[in-house]
Amino acid sequence: MRYYNDSEAEKVAENFFKYYYHDRGKMKWGGFFLSEHRKALRDFHHEQVQEENNEKKH
Repeated sequence: MRYYNDSEAEKVAENFFKYYYHDRGKMKWGGFFLSEHRKALRDFHHEQVQEENNEKKH
């Protein structure tokens, strides 16, 4: 493994972020939103089923 001094490390990092790193940005946020939305829908459906079952019992 190669070790860099501070100025070399800064150049390597700058080069990496400038040419190779791809920030997924909206795709990553969209995946998070979809996951949270799906969970909310599942919870809502579960609550609706419980309410229907409680109404049938009474």
